[in-house]
Amino acid sequence: MLSWSSHEDGTPADVLALASGDGDAGLPHGAALMAFAEAIAGWDDTVLAGARARLVAEAGEAFMIDAAAVAANFEMMTRVADGTGAQHAPDVMTRVVGLAEALGMAAPHADGPP
Repeated sequence: MLSWSSHEDGTPADVLALASGDGDAGLPHGAALMAFAEAIAGWDDTVLAGARARLVAEAGEAFMIDAAAVAANFEMMTRVADGTGAQHAPDVMTRVVGLAEALGMAAPHADGPP
């Protein structure tokens, strides 16, 4: 979704940079957003507080709240999809698999490595 929404917004994200954590991925406040996202996914409240403060300092409190809401919504959507057994359409899966391979996140095939 990020690659699509950032493209539609006129600021295409460098998804590979997002995965590696390098730079700002071409996004406004990208480095602070990546640090915030990493902190949200972690367990260290001190790191989270620092990342939150950095994002507020760079982009404002409303921006940070929006970022936190997006992260929370993605967590919720993943849980709902997993809980209901939802599956992607075949054309979507082709794009998802391609992105996962590009990011080095592809799971091995059941019959062995791809």
